[in-house]
Amino acid sequence: MPIGAVLGLASALFTALVTEVYCHRCLAHHAFRPHPALAAALGGYFRVVVGTDPETWAAVHRLHHRYADTPLDPHSPRLGRPFTVLAGSAYLFAKARPRVPAGRPRGPAALIVRVMLVALYVALLGPVQVLIMFAVHLVGYLGIMGTVNAVGHLYGRKPHPDVPGYDIAWLAIPLLGHGYHNSHHAHPAACRTGPLDPIWPLLRAMAALRMIELEERRAGSAAAACCDASASLVARP
Repeated sequence: MPIGAVLGLASALFTALVTEVYCHRCLAHHAFRPHPALAAALGGYFRVVVGTDPETWAAVHRLHHRYADTPLDPHSPRLGRPFTVLAGSAYLFAKARPRVPAGRPRGPAALIVRVMLVALYVALLGPVQVLIMFAVHLVGYLGIMGTVNAVGHLYGRKPHPDVPGYDIAWLAIPLLGHGYHNSHHAHPAACRTGPLDPIWPLLRAMAALRMIELEERRAGSAAAACCDASASLVARP
């Protein structure tokens, strides 16, 4: 396998992990409180690699929880074409972005770091391997994000009949805990999505190292508080 493909796959998986841990569970749902240094590192990585503000990502995701499977949902496969949700997560995010307040203003620092990283990779690997790395990264990262939304709202068990989504336990590991999508919609602020959640041991280890402070919330009342108690959820027409 070309080195570019290996690096692209590793980058896609790590970026999906940062998105899930920091942007999703921390910023969007407040499942834990991070150490300021960890928050700065993860936020900086996300701005450089993904190219957007993590707080904006979290605000758009909260729109999904607040309006799940309704016409205001930014990415419901039940109202549109499932393939669009699967393959077009970046487009759907950009389309929903104007509906939430603007995040932190973009400065030149992230762009400068991104250009320097690209130049370093080109110098070390050559342009062909870098193109392969970028292609594999985009397909892998956007594929994971798209599959969570497309599959999680169409197939599986529904242990919480009154909330959106479905549970497919065997998908929990490759989808970073989101095989339990119905359970997540029922308790979005919970630190653990289900028995096979691969992020849970990581969070426990980070808590033991005092990198984060866990806030285990299992009551149903946490769902509304998590997704409604932020001004970043105000939808714009």
